[in-house]
Amino acid sequence: MKKITDVETLNDHSLICTFNTGEKRLYEMENEMTGVFSYLKDTDNFKSVTLVRGALTWFRPDACEIDICPDYTYMNSSPYEGDFS
Repeated sequence: MKKITDVETLNDHSLICTFNTGEKRLYEMENEMTGVFSYLKDTDNFKSVTLVRGALTWFRPDACEIDICPDYTYMNSSPYEGDFS
């Protein structure tokens, strides 16, 4: 199972994720900001991402959390080889 070992937020609701394989991948979330993920439209909320057991996780003030499976993140991302910041 893949795990994310590091994450960096970009200004366009994208993330650079480093996986336990050593790969860096770009995960773009702009088109996923609906439903429970609409909370992440706010840039400050989006940038509060943390890693819990290798998964992207956001903690909301209502004590709920949003998380994304690292395998899903991997499959829906592309190799990162440049500087998008």
